[in-house]
Amino acid sequence: MNSIGRRRFLSVLSQSAAAIACWPTLAKAFDATSTCWLDLCAPFIIEDPARGLHSEVVLTSDTFVGSKGHADRLDATEYELHLYDANGAPVNRTGPTAKLHVAAMQTTVIAVRDLLPAGKSFWGGLRVRVRPLTRHPMHASDLFSSAFIRWQSDSSFTTVHANPDPREWQRPDSFFYSMPFPPLEDYDCVYSIFNPYDESSAGELTLYDRFGTTLRKLPYNLKPHSSVVVDLTTGDFAPDLDETFEVRRKDEAMLGGAKGGSVAVTNRPGTVKNFGYLLIKQADSPRFSIEHPIHQPPYNPAPARVPFDSAGRFKAQNILYTPLIFRSKKIGGITLDSRVHLSSGAPVEESLWLSPFITNEKGEVVWQAGKGCTFPPSIPKNQIDHDAIRLPGQQSCILNCSQLDLPKNFSGGLSLAITPLSNHTLMKVEVKATEWNATTFTHFRPGLAAARAYQKPAAREGLGTDYIVSGGCLKTNKNKILRDEIIAVINVDDKAITGNPTLELFTSIGLVKRVSLGSVPAFSCCHYLLSTLLNESIPATELSLRLVDEQATLLMSVLHLDYVRRDIAADHGSDRFSTYTEFTCSRS
Repeated sequence: MNSIGRRRFLSVLSQSAAAIACWPTLAKAFDATSTCWLDLCAPFIIEDPARGLHSEVVLTSDTFVGSKGHADRLDATEYELHLYDANGAPVNRTGPTAKLHVAAMQTTVIAVRDLLPAGKSFWGGLRVRVRPLTRHPMHASDLFSSAFIRWQSDSSFTTVHANPDPREWQRPDSFFYSMPFPPLEDYDCVYSIFNPYDESSAGELTLYDRFGTTLRKLPYNLKPHSSVVVDLTTGDFAPDLDETFEVRRKDEAMLGGAKGGSVAVTNRPGTVKNFGYLLIKQADSPRFSIEHPIHQPPYNPAPARVPFDSAGRFKAQNILYTPLIFRSKKIGGITLDSRVHLSSGAPVEESLWLSPFITNEKGEVVWQAGKGCTFPPSIPKNQIDHDAIRLPGQQSCILNCSQLDLPKNFSGGLSLAITPLSNHTLMKVEVKATEWNATTFTHFRPGLAAARAYQKPAAREGLGTDYIVSGGCLKTNKNKILRDEIIAVINVDDKAITGNPTLELFTSIGLVKRVSLGSVPAFSCCHYLLSTLLNESIPATELSLRLVDEQATLLMSVLHLDYVRRDIAADHGSDRFSTYTEFTCSRS
């Protein structure tokens, strides 16, 4: 693993200055309209030596010009890290906690403990600022894959990207975000909120059961840069983190969340928004996962309508995807099963309609709602209408793949036709490794219209697919696998183009390996075990994975396998240009 400690920051900064000095013509070409600092936020940063809990920041530096602009090391990204404790106090009162310059695609890991006094415990929030230094001026091409946070203990680990905070959203206005939480009979859940701004964030956090009934309303008023946590088990604010990773008695008043529900946060007009992560810890187990929502402006829903044509066919406005669907699938010596957690949030109409279907490695539809297939008993009958799922505001449900008519040892992808348009982070997928009793969560990928927009920037050089995942590792000891990766690829191209993707592996020194994955048929979903793809060893260190295809539109998600901890973690992956045209240097 490439980890930068306290002693290396000065040398890193000197290297940054030297590199920039070598680019006099480039520096003159920069202007404020095309390059700028853009921001990311990450709540729930923990460094707790007594409990063996640690956080790391993983930097990808994935903004570069052209399809191979990482190779000559002329492109890079400047990073600033700003750590604030739960009370809002900065770790460094005179500036950023850390500043560094990372060459393109040279994966860099920073342990939070190296940013603190030796042995100090910490919890709070992190603001990450990014500014590319590229041969042609450009802002960050994908804020979702610029920086990741990894939490780990002796028995568990998980990773999530830092959330974008685009300039046009940095204003005192009312914002809304929501996400489903899993059954509280299976999990203890804690929601952490971080206010990254110099002004207060005030509003209300609401907990709903799966039918949209309000369980709790919790007003909050966060002072600048401070953090709080809400214990979903008790339905109240937690005084500290002492019980967060302990087994606790569930409060009877929150039994409405036993089968799952939703958490929603709305800040008051005239105050700034905040950011949240949901810690999902297995009941009676120290293993945990972390997931997140993203913001949307609040609005009043339009009248309900039935989204079917005269022949009864579902009229979708978008399709969302996940390639992480398993039923008793044996990969890498473990058995995988999936559950899908669907939620409506605040739909633009009175109800969100969903029609799922599942495809296999050949592109064949093996299960489809309303095509002679029945919904599993995990979805209540009152949430099924016209052979589709109908969720009014703040409702949620679970599609349990083990209850579907799928063959055992199945792996594939789920496509979720929806109307009206909705947020892809409202849809989560949970994967369980049965032998380890380990679970992980991540969310769906946006639809084809978004993917087509990502393909337009000139700096992409026409690639059909350019997808990034971080936090990977392949490690062995005496021919025994210690760490491995399951790469999941789904072909969503509406032109029925067969994919022929290449997987690129990057470490702290850049590109170390390119592997052809072979044919990915139209509409298919294929899965690969990294250790079986390679015929020669690679460094047992931190990996960023990049999937590229000249023509086909593909999506990639990854499962990280840790055979020492006997745990898994998921990364949904992100297109390298997913925020380039939307989150720019403009504040309008």
